[in-house]
Amino acid sequence: MRQTARSLLFLPALWLAGCAAGTGPAAPKAGIDEAPMYGGADRSAAADLRAADDKLIAEATQAYGSRAGASRAWVEQGYRFYQADQPGMAMRRFNQAWLLNSKNPEVYTGFAAVLHDQGRFCEAMNMMDRALGMDPPSFQGMYADAGRIAARCAAEDRTLPPEARVAATLRSDALYRKGEKVEPDKGYLYASWATAFYRRGQYADAWSMVFKARAAGGRPSPGFVEMLRVRMPEPAQP
Repeated sequence: MRQTARSLLFLPALWLAGCAAGTGPAAPKAGIDEAPMYGGADRSAAADLRAADDKLIAEATQAYGSRAGASRAWVEQGYRFYQADQPGMAMRRFNQAWLLNSKNPEVYTGFAAVLHDQGRFCEAMNMMDRALGMDPPSFQGMYADAGRIAARCAAEDRTLPPEARVAATLRSDALYRKGEKVEPDKGYLYASWATAFYRRGQYADAWSMVFKARAAGGRPSPGFVEMLRVRMPEPAQP
């Protein structure tokens, strides 16, 4: 998801249960500060952590006028680290943004971005679900990114049962269709949709989306287009 700084249906219970049970790719070892939402740890139980968190909240709230405003600022810092290829620092900032305001949907899209780049696609989709479930305004690229993550979860997590894989694929399409209605940048959305079709082996559909992306002013990745040409020669544009 490094193409964008940030960027409806809930997961069927079967797919959600499979991801929550940890059946996806093994999580890399990292400090608790680099696990989404601090790995579920009760930070209030440790006096030193509670004091540090209280200090952060008090100082950030004073600086930005509200916890919500401070959370947005910390998310921006997180994305700057993410774009600089510093995922550990990005996750630390997203965690602090979560402490400041756990109702900020952009916190969860930040978690999802890092998890996506770690190859933890179903975990990333769970985070996107949290963001989408908050009924946020349509962030640029949000539905396109969610659709791509769902497609990668379906295609690349071989531990998913067939029914869950089908559900993830259908959900990917539903997210793209939602994005088609609300996303202002159709070029980005169609280019993303092309990659989802490619991962399913639907190469003609992928080319169709490449053409739609170009027509909408988008620029599909040259590397991706070359990969697609290997699978299927570029057809004449209709």
